Amino acid sequence: MFSVDRSVPVNAGLASGDPVLDRDQVWEGLIMKARDAKPFVHLMTHCEVIKELPDGIERDIVFRGMELTERLVYTPKSKVEFIRTKGIEMGTITNEILEGAAGGLHLRFAFTLERADMEAGSREETEFAAGYAQGYLVSVQKTIDKIRELVRAGRL
Repeated sequence: MFSVDRSVPVNAGLASGDPVLDRDQVWEGLIMKARDAKPFVHLMTHCEVIKELPDGIERDIVFRGMELTERLVYTPKSKVEFIRTKGIEMGTITNEILEGAAGGLHLRFAFTLERADMEAGSREETEFAAGYAQGYLVSVQKTIDKIRELVRAGRL
């Protein structure tokens, strides 16, 4: 089992003319990502909502070539939890909108995952987890960039 917990400032390093994102825009972007993650997550090749739930959705995805089923639970304008319910990689992923100490928005991502094809605590798992964490950091930044692009285009 491996875990990562990081946060990325949402409005850091803006270029001239880039919109400053607010909580509502980031939340709407996370909901769009929940329903179709392919434009937000570079290693996602399939994302299909299979069930609407009172507090979220259930979806089938293909991520890094793995077929997985996830139940997504929404905490409005705050957090989306991705609970893996089927596949070789099980666990929970969280995307959460936070206020930083200085008041700026941050997008936190955390996960605790376990792979059926790796021994817990093994060198293979440790090396895999390090690369995985870096990939998730890229995905979080791509999510923020995509939300900003949607705001710029007037779609959010």
